Amino acid sequence: MTKTLLWALFPLLFASCGYHLGGLKKKSLAGMETCRVEMFANHTTQPQVSRLLTTSLANALQKDGTFRLASSPDFTIGGTVTQVRRSVLTTDTLDTYRSSEIGLTVVVNYTLTDNRTGKVIGRGTAQGMAGYFNNNDSNMQTARENAISYAARLAADSIVRDLTRP
Repeated sequence: MTKTLLWALFPLLFASCGYHLGGLKKKSLAGMETCRVEMFANHTTQPQVSRLLTTSLANALQKDGTFRLASSPDFTIGGTVTQVRRSVLTTDTLDTYRSSEIGLTVVVNYTLTDNRTGKVIGRGTAQGMAGYFNNNDSNMQTARENAISYAARLAADSIVRDLTRP
C-alpha cells in the first residue's frame, strides 16, 4: 500500500520542481503548437547547405518537442543561408602561409510567419561554427563537407533555442 502511494506521488514531486516536456515559448508564439519548416534559400556558393540546414532544423524541432511539425501549421519558419565563411584557426608551424585548421561559419537569417494572419511574427539571425584540418590528403573534401553539415546543425539548434527561450 505504501509503495503504491509513493509511486502515485512520484510524478507530482517532479511536476512541482518545474520539469516539463519541451521548452518554453516566446510570447509571440504562446498560442501556437504546430509549425512547418520551409526550404531555406541558399545565397552562398556552397551547394546543398540550405538542404542541410532545413533538415537539421526539422530534426532539432522534433527533438526539442515544444512544437510539432504539421502540414497545416500555426506558423512557418523560413529564411536564407546568407554566408558560409571560412577562417584560419591555426597555421602550420613550418609554413605560416598554410592553414592547418580551418573554421567554417554558417550564417542564417530566418523569419517566423503566422499562418492564420500571414503576418511576420519574428525574425532572427543564427550561426553555427565548426572546423576541419588541412592534412593535404584526399579526405579534406569530406572533412569540409562534414564541417559544413555540423555548422548547419549548430545553426539549426540556435534557431530552436531562440524559439523556446522566453
